[in-house]
Order: sequence, then C-alpha cells, then structure tokens
Amino acid sequence: MNTDRRADWRSKGRGAGRSLIGALLLALTGPAIGHAQQSPLAGENVYPPEESSEGLELTGYFGVLTPLADLASAGDSLSLEFSTDISFGLGLDFWFPSGFGIGVLGGYSQPDMTVQQVLPPLGEGLPTRTEEFNLGGTDYIYGVATLMYRPNLQGSWGMVRPYFVAGGGVLHTGSATGTNDDGSLSLTADSQTKPVGVLGLGGHILLGNSWFLRLEFRDYISSFSQDQFEDSKLQNDLVSSIGVGFTL
Repeated sequence: MNTDRRADWRSKGRGAGRSLIGALLLALTGPAIGHAQQSPLAGENVYPPEESSEGLELTGYFGVLTPLADLASAGDSLSLEFSTDISFGLGLDFWFPSGFGIGVLGGYSQPDMTVQQVLPPLGEGLPTRTEEFNLGGTDYIYGVATLMYRPNLQGSWGMVRPYFVAGGGVLHTGSATGTNDDGSLSLTADSQTKPVGVLGLGGHILLGNSWFLRLEFRDYISSFSQDQFEDSKLQNDLVSSIGVGFTL
C-alpha cells in the first residue's frame, strides 16, 4: 500500500511539473503575442522597436528536474531511480550580433534516490510483489558551457525569440544509503562526478528596460555506474525552467 501511494505521489509530481511549465508558457507567450498584434489603425500590426540582440545577460532560473529513465538495474530484481524535484540555476550568456551566443550555467537540485525491489510471490499462483524504499535526498549539481543560436525573426515571433542550446560540462551526484522495510537489503549509492552533455531550446521574452523572461527546456545526458547494478543506463534528465534576467 505504501509503495503504491509513493508511486502515485511521484507520478502526480511529474505531471504537476509538466503542467506548471505548460501553463507558464501559455500565460506568458499569449499576452506578448496578442499585444504585438494590436494596432491603433485597423488592419495594421505594430511591433515594439527593434532592440539589440547582442550583449551580456545574467539569468536566474527556477524549474523542475524530471528524470526520464532509471539510473541502473540488476536484472529484473532491482532498479534505481531519481525522483522528480525542483531545481535552481544561474546563467551568464553573451550574444553576438550574428545571433550566436556562448554561455555558462550552474544548477542544483536534491532529488530522492529510490530503489525498486521485486520480491517473490507469497504463494503459488500469486503475482510477484514490488517494494520501494528510499535512500534519501542526494545532491544533483551541474555546471555546463554552451553554444547557443537565436535566429533574428520578425513579426510576432520577435516578441518571443526562440533559441537553441548545445554544450557539455560536469555533473556531480551525491551518495545515498538506505535499507528496505524488513532490513533484509541495504544499499549505498556512491557519489559520482562525470561528464554531461546538454541539448535544449527556449524562448526569450522581452519585458523592456533591459529585463526579460526566459522559458527553457534542457536535456542533461549522462551515464550512471554502480557496483551493485550491472546494467547502467544512459540518463536523460529534463530540466524545465522559467528564468528572469537582465542585460548587463
């Protein structure tokens, strides 16, 4: 019963994270595009004056970390995974007149590390049982350098300037230890520092007076290896963020 309840809460947390970002995207881009289409003269579109697309920008981010795959497994009996959790980040970017940019970003989250254990059936003809136990929260810290591209679009798309991100850096995950309910299994996940790649896209929404909003989706790609789990998997950790920043 506890396992089903925890799994249900984790599923709801992931759905809430996706719904939050989707609602923010609709709420922020809708008014901006609608404002761009208004005009004092019928049939005429008026857009804000062209602003410089170059310069140094500082952005603070708040979002949701959503792991898309298990960390590792041991056959069909054990699997290890991160939970969905909130994340924070701080980024510094420099944009060139050509639309290309370079940036650095650091982020932090503290997801729970959980173990799924498949147990034998209680009797003949009965299904196997699944028990979940928590190893506790673990640090999830990353720093990346990125190359970005922001096309110079006109019209209503100029209000929400899309951009693309690719790069790499370092990801550190902390250690965690836990024991199942009956004490028959105890596991420790060691801390790791490893390379990480990142791919992403976002939208840059001008607010005026050097301030802006950013909506961003980044996939942090890494591998995970632990002695207790022979089957390590490629990780895809999606970070969906909203950021507030200004041009320096």
